[in-house]
Amino acid sequence: MFINADPILGVLDMYRLIWISGRFGGHKTALAFKIAERYLQKGYYLATNSLCVWGDDLKDINLNQNNQLHAVVVLDEGGLYFKSSKQIEQIAAYAAKMDVVYIIPSFFPPTKAAQVINIQPVVSLKATGLPIIVYKWRIDIGSFKEKGWFLWIYPNEIYGIYSRQDPGDDPDLIIEWLIDQSDEYRRRYGREPNKVLNLEAITEGDKILEASEIMASSADEFSSVLARKNSKRR
Repeated sequence: MFINADPILGVLDMYRLIWISGRFGGHKTALAFKIAERYLQKGYYLATNSLCVWGDDLKDINLNQNNQLHAVVVLDEGGLYFKSSKQIEQIAAYAAKMDVVYIIPSFFPPTKAAQVINIQPVVSLKATGLPIIVYKWRIDIGSFKEKGWFLWIYPNEIYGIYSRQDPGDDPDLIIEWLIDQSDEYRRRYGREPNKVLNLEAITEGDKILEASEIMASSADEFSSVLARKNSKRR
């Protein structure tokens, strides 16, 4: 059960892409599947590279009569794979049109384009006998910036739904499937398929651009911190 999570979950409904960060063994994947459960209860399919009893076979998930996939995608440790904004653009361009939600639980940060909505566990109170995990969240979308917190009570409700020992399947299968579905979506509207990017090959230009965006964002945050400190001194 979530307490005070409606604001961030409502944003996820709108932007459909979230990165769950945090330490190894910090309940990132557990939270991803708990969030996914909201959509599964509405009839969504689940595509994931983790061993999960809720997972659907990719061949059973296709565009419906409304040209929508109606699916939630959980890519465990997706940060190891998504290192260029082009990769995110390739799979998430039609997230709303195709009715797809992307959740990336990962210790390693994905590309900046996948970090606009972030959730991170702060502390687990299970050691004190309280079945509660405290999470913080932040949103950084252009000029819109917001943050907050929520509680997950009884996180053990998700235990047994997925395997914590499973290292996860190679995400290539899911990515290729998403590209195929995007191409089929375009074909249904008489559009030519997009040129498939080589999702593994990241050019030096991509790396430099990505690094410059991260540096610019860090500089903005640093400036904001200094501004707050100076205002307090006054």
